[in-house]
This record gives sequence, structure tokens and C-alpha cells, in this order.
Amino acid sequence: MMNGTCLIRDQQRELPQMSYSLVVLNGAQSGNTLRLDEDPGIVTLGRHISNDLQLDDDRASRMHARLTRRGKRWHLEDCGSLNGTHVNSQPVEQTLLEPGDLIRVGDRIVLFVDDESQGHSTDVQTAVFRATTMAGKYPGSNGSGSLVEQSVSESISVVRDSAVLCRLANLLHQHTDAEVLIRSAIDALVDGIDADVVTVWLVAADGRLRSAGSFGEPQEAHLLASLAVEKDKAILIDDPENSDEDSVTDSPASIGMALAVPIPGPQSCRGAIECHRTRKRGPFVRSDLDFSVVVAHQAGLALENLEHRERLELANAELRRRLSSQNRLIGSSSAMKHVLDQIGRVGPAGSTVLILGESGTGKELVARSLHDMSRHSAGPYVTVNCAAFSESLLESELFGHEVGAFTGADRRYVGQFERSHRGTIFLDEVGEMSLACQAKLLRVLEGHPFQRLGGDEEIRVDVRLIAATHRNLPEMIEEKKFREDLYYRLRVIDIEMPLLHDRGDDVIELASIFVDMFSGQMGRGPLRLSDEAMNVLRSYHWPGNVRELKNAVERAVVLGQGEEVQSADFGLPIATQTRPTHGEMITLKEAELRHIQYVLERCNGNKTQACRILGIGRATLYSKLEEKEE
Repeated sequence: MMNGTCLIRDQQRELPQMSYSLVVLNGAQSGNTLRLDEDPGIVTLGRHISNDLQLDDDRASRMHARLTRRGKRWHLEDCGSLNGTHVNSQPVEQTLLEPGDLIRVGDRIVLFVDDESQGHSTDVQTAVFRATTMAGKYPGSNGSGSLVEQSVSESISVVRDSAVLCRLANLLHQHTDAEVLIRSAIDALVDGIDADVVTVWLVAADGRLRSAGSFGEPQEAHLLASLAVEKDKAILIDDPENSDEDSVTDSPASIGMALAVPIPGPQSCRGAIECHRTRKRGPFVRSDLDFSVVVAHQAGLALENLEHRERLELANAELRRRLSSQNRLIGSSSAMKHVLDQIGRVGPAGSTVLILGESGTGKELVARSLHDMSRHSAGPYVTVNCAAFSESLLESELFGHEVGAFTGADRRYVGQFERSHRGTIFLDEVGEMSLACQAKLLRVLEGHPFQRLGGDEEIRVDVRLIAATHRNLPEMIEEKKFREDLYYRLRVIDIEMPLLHDRGDDVIELASIFVDMFSGQMGRGPLRLSDEAMNVLRSYHWPGNVRELKNAVERAVVLGQGEEVQSADFGLPIATQTRPTHGEMITLKEAELRHIQYVLERCNGNKTQACRILGIGRATLYSKLEEKEE
């Protein structure tokens, strides 16, 4: 390549009949041709004069690459060169060559061409262009045409036909099928630059160009497209000024009537578009090249967006599959069978559901199962942990706020009720909600519209509400901490989750599943529970329920050794691995006080945590403790 122009020089010597040949396309040796003879069937390329094809490039090794004939095909092998060998822009150690392949050694580009299908020719450039279905006599150095390369960034400066391009942009972003996208780009080029032949070539997995769509006479070879991809530049063949009209065939492949533009990709070219005209229409001009570059860029972006969308859809499907496997309710005990039966009957009904149970029993899994079985399953599923927000922030989280509603509200916030429109909202720990927020929630459940904090716009939503709590709501109603009318609105249907230690051998089934899950995640081999470990799992009272079991199994898989999980690996308190028993005869009140004291000891004196486990309020706990002191 010289002065930004890639010249394929006219050669005056006659090409002998051969099966394959190599043609140098750039540099001082541009146009040099090497015949590949069947005997001895070995050809070398490199910088040293001893090579069959000497390349004048400092980046080429002394013996850079070797071609070997095997049967009827030629194989290319890199000879341990310093800068590597590339075929169609792809680095290769060895590969099977196909006609039209571009071999790059350093900065030199060599074309591998099949001459048997081209017939006899006295002009090397004619043979080269015929390898790309371009026919006609190509003149010599006097007034000859040339391949003019323009950088892609410089070619976008002119947009010729805004109507065609606007229509193309709309079509490209409407369709989600690659074939339709490519057809839209081809139609735009046919309309915009009056091309008689348009072919879109895309880089396949093996690095070679494959036709993805065409208009007009089918094209089998792709020299211009290969050059455009190799150099990442648009190529325009100038119309020769002194060409002999009688020597040029009236076909779309006439010399001086072609262009090629690369299709950009995320890291490299994803392909190229090659266009041809008949001589009757006249040669392509610079504005045609500019137009083609814009179309190629639009097509490249559309294909990239389509691939990105497909990757997201696959990732989403995989994520849903994993979540589905992790969110299954597992258990064959009678208590769990009753819960699963309730879910099967309540899920499709769409009624408001209140899920009761201690922390870690699987209330959120029940809520998710109800959503998946409801008519809202295609809509959003939104979870809000009411215990994680203060009174003012919880109201904003649920119903949203306008700018300036409170200090720091510098933008509008859409609440979770709006986000869950035509879906399901799950309010976890609903017992922690303030009375003011309860009143607003009650109005929504009664079908009234609500307003964002600081706003006056009335908002209506269609959502299914599922609530859960570990608190004793009737007791909270007595203490004036929970609205009775809201309680009955929430408790249209209630589902009570059983404690893990009341589910029998479900604990073994769950533990086995967790062992398989964590051992797979951590790359450990197959593990199994020892008999001793299973006995401990059955006897332990599990105050943290399934959540505590899952954490204990994870610890055992991480710290355990061998192929069996031992009881010590769980890290459970030795003194409390069995359920507490009482041999003496005591009153119910005394048993209650002892149990409260036991839970407080297990919680290290944390009264908030103890209240959650006991299912009572702090006032009730203090009252019970005062009774003990008396």
C-alpha cells in the first residue's frame, strides 16, 4: 500500500496453466505471482531469499510460513514466526486454505487463488479480479484505475439520501431477525446507490467470509470484501479513464464498477458489504461510498443489538431456571403436604394471602409459588421487607414520593406498588409497619387510589398482595399496635408454616439437597451425610429453621474433610444438639417462663431477636420477665 492507495499492478507476463497460485497484493512486489506446483508440493514464504516466495517486509521472519499439498488441498503452517501468520485477519498455527483466502505476513497480503476455474490469462490482475467474479481487461500503468482506500471515520462525513437512511433505521430497530435486518440493508443499498449486485459477507466461526444475503447475480468470490475486512477500510475501485470499451464485458462485475465497506463489530469487523454496477449505470462515486459506509454502520449496530438481546434472553432463561430450582418448596412430611395443598388451591384464586410462621421457615418461597401460579405470573414480582425501613422511608418505598416531599427528595421516586402493577407485591414482616402506613395500605386494599408523598396525582394499581409475619398479630391488635380492620383484610386466606423440627425427616431431605448444591458450587466431589450427622440433624431443635440448616450445611461443606459430612462439621452447640426435656412436673406458666429464659440465652440476651422467635411483642416479653421476678 502506497500513499493511502492499494495498487494491484498490471503484469505483462503470461500466467501458465496451474491449479493454485499465490498473488502478492501490496508492497513493492505487488502483483508478483507464484505458481503452486504439485511436485514437490511444498512452498515456503519468508524474508530470506531462499524462500519460494520472498516477502520484502521487516516483520516477516526468515522462513515465516510453509504451504504443503495434501491430496488435492493446500495446508498453511506457521513456522514459529515472531509476529505470527494471519488468514482472513485470524491468527493461525495451521489451517486448510480455500480460494480467496488472504494470507497476511507482517504487512504483506498474499491472495490464495484457484486458477483452474479462471482459464488462461495474460494479465495477473485479470486473474485476481476474476477470482472475485470481476471480469474485463484492466489497463496498465498509464491512466490505470486503482483500489482507493478511505478510512471509515472519514467516509461518514456525507449522508446522501436521508429518506432511505431514515427508513432503514426504523426497519433495523423494528425487526429481531438477522436475515430480515440484512435484507433491509441490501434493499437500502439497491435503492440508495442503484447497485445491480449487493452481497453481504459475514465472518464465520472459522474466520472466513460466508454470504449472509445478496441481491442480483450471486457472488461466490469476495476479494474486495476480504480486503475491506483485512484492512478495516472502505474500498472503491475507480473507473479507468482510458479503458477500452470493447474489452470490458457488460456485466455487474466490470472493472471500475465496484466498492466494498466493512461492517463494524464490537472488537473487529464482523464482515463486509460488496456492491457492483453495470457500466450502463456509470461508476460509483465518493457519495456512493459514503452512503454505503453509513448503511454498513447501521447494519453492524443492529446486528450487535440483536446479539446482545439474544444473550440477555439466554441469560434470563438460565437465571429463571436456576431460581426455579432453588426456590422449590421441598418436603414430604404431612405438615408440608398440607402447605403445598393450600398453595395449589389458593395460588390461582388471586386472593390476598397472609403467611404466618417463624423466621427461616420459607415464607418467601410460599409467596413466590403463589405468584407463579396466579394470573399475575407474567407480571412483576416485588418484595418489600417492611422491617428494613423506618416509618417515613417505608411509606416512600411503598407509595413513592415527589420532588421536595422531604429533605433529600431531589427526584421523583416510583413506589413499589406502582412497580408491581399487574403483578404481585410481597410485604414481608408486615407486623413491623407503623399505624400511619397501615392506614394507607388499608385504603389501597379497599380499592382506593393512593398518592405519592408530596403529590396530588391519584394512582390506581392492579396488584395481588401477599403479606407475611412472624409476629402474633392478634396480640398486637390487643396492644393497639396493629389495625384490626387491616388484619382481616390481609387474612382472607392464611397459610401457617411449620417449624423445621416438626417436619420429621424433611430435615434430612433438605440437608442432602444443600450438600449437593454447595459441593457443586465449591468444586468438591460427591459428599454424603454420615449416619451420625443425620441423627444430629433429626435431634437438633433448629430455632433458625431452614435458614439455619442451610448455613450449617454450607459450613460443613466448606470446613469438612473426606467424603462424608460429620456432625462436628455443622458447628452446632454441643449442649443443645438435642431437644430440651423436662423430667419434673411443673405448671404451664413455669414451663413458659423457662422457655422464655432458654430462648433469651440462645439469643445472647437480644430481646428483639427473642421476641421474633417467641412470636410476642417486647411489652409482652417484659411483662413475662416481671412475672418471673415476682
